[in-house]
Amino acid sequence: MTGKIFMFFLGRLKSAEGERKHNERWDTIPNRITLAGFAAIGFYCYLFLTGSWIWAIPLLHVVILLSDLLDGLAADWLNQHSKLGRYLDPLRDRVHAIALYTNFVLVAADDMWFVLAAFAVAITAEVWVSVLAHRRLIDDVLSVGKARAGIYYLFGFVALVQMYWIGDEIIPLFVIACIMATASAMSAISYTLDYVRRSKKETPET
Repeated sequence: MTGKIFMFFLGRLKSAEGERKHNERWDTIPNRITLAGFAAIGFYCYLFLTGSWIWAIPLLHVVILLSDLLDGLAADWLNQHSKLGRYLDPLRDRVHAIALYTNFVLVAADDMWFVLAAFAVAITAEVWVSVLAHRRLIDDVLSVGKARAGIYYLFGFVALVQMYWIGDEIIPLFVIACIMATASAMSAISYTLDYVRRSKKETPET
């Protein structure tokens, strides 16, 4: 039993997007989990914008992370992959990224312009990936995309703990913002190169 569970989680590291069948259902358990993640993002934004319950902000970040983990696990385990979920899941990740950067910009003082520059790079990369996905030019979730999400969650948590629990920057905020922006840029480059490579294979030689 333990071996089966381990192999299931190991299989999550590899993507099988092209092999999955996405149904037309919208009221599924994975989609409910994803929507709960959106609600957590909304509450997270409310807290840092109003300065209320700031001690809970890092915890909300963890809740959003759990929604990302659990919706994918539930979709695989229950075989409830839906077309709506295919769009909601990455949208939740990108809305969360925007919320994080907005939070960083509002908190950053001397480093605000560096954080804004990192924000601009990240949002450009994320929009480009969204365009590729919307045009169905991305068939698979590459490992680099999952690595990008992991970096956002890890360094986002470190930044929030520093900002709202410790009250001091052990790792400068602009450094964390640059690491996250680099992850977005590398993910966009990898998806683009993967699309170009597949296009060359599909194009018949003359």
